Amino acid sequence: MSTPHRSTALSTFARPGLALVCALGVSLVLAVPASAGGLDDARARLAELTQQIALDQTSIDVTNKRIEALGVKFADLQAARDQTLARLAATERALTDANDRYRELQYRLNAIAVSAFQWGPMAPLALALGADSLGDLADRLQYFDSIASANAETANAVAVHAAHLASIRAGLSTLSEQQAKLELDLQASRSELATTLLAQDDRLAQLADARSQAAALVRRLGITADPNMTGAGVSFGRWAELLLSRLGAPICQDNLIAVVAWESAEGTAAAYNPLATTRDFPGATDFNSVGVKNYPSIGDGIRATIDTLVLGNPAYGYGPVLASLAACAPAESTAAAINASSWCRGCTGGLYVLNVVPLVRADYQRFAAR
Repeated sequence: MSTPHRSTALSTFARPGLALVCALGVSLVLAVPASAGGLDDARARLAELTQQIALDQTSIDVTNKRIEALGVKFADLQAARDQTLARLAATERALTDANDRYRELQYRLNAIAVSAFQWGPMAPLALALGADSLGDLADRLQYFDSIASANAETANAVAVHAAHLASIRAGLSTLSEQQAKLELDLQASRSELATTLLAQDDRLAQLADARSQAAALVRRLGITADPNMTGAGVSFGRWAELLLSRLGAPICQDNLIAVVAWESAEGTAAAYNPLATTRDFPGATDFNSVGVKNYPSIGDGIRATIDTLVLGNPAYGYGPVLASLAACAPAESTAAAINASSWCRGCTGGLYVLNVVPLVRADYQRFAAR
């Protein structure tokens, strides 16, 4: 049973050095009888392709690390944006409450002002002259003082709330500026991530072409080679269709987007293994130090991937991924299930696959064509 692995973008790749890979090419050539006529050019070309494949894989490794960093940056910016939006909403609610309180106090102050105008400046004397006794006079004067005191307190409260409103509005303005800047930064980060992912896809396509040429030469020379050299594979879109078909899941647009985004998020150069599973299989070889495999064929790679998902320990959380695909759920839901599983739990700031889905949805054909 395969163990869960981390995304290859987060792994430390352990491939043979360039010289060793070239030596592998030489050893393959030496396996062919020296008398084999007309094969010198094929041997030379195979050695060149062996070197090119090693260089392509190194380049893909470097870009994977760049994609990881961009993914984390994107996640951080999105978290900051969401936090700012929450603060904006809270501040807007506070502003509404403060406005309501201010209007209430202003109404009370206006009512007091109207009352004071109606009584006029002689109100204290009128109250005193209307008293029937000293006790009544004292009560009347105390009542007038309380009105005057309430007037002063209300006026002061109005002033305080006016200042409070001004402070909230200033804070709201600052938060709005921060949110606008974060939106621009997020847009730039999303664009950079998309550009880098597509560039990575181009490198993977170049690698597939080199492997295809190497496979043809290996057949011509009648030798055996590691699938790491000859595993050309198919496009992300076609592999997604094959995987969904073998799973018995609908080949619907959301499922295709989810799987292609998953392949792009992995960005692995492992042969016939775009989701970078570690499950062992007859004829498989190790692609890197964490056990991601090179498989001998497309069918073997799909079978190993399905076995990982279907036969994996329930604790790995692959069940919700399969259920989401079976239901043709929104790609975002499937991506969330993938991120919550042990395939790459919490990778890329918790946005593993999730941050790629919108990019693939917006430009499916380009991502699927890899």
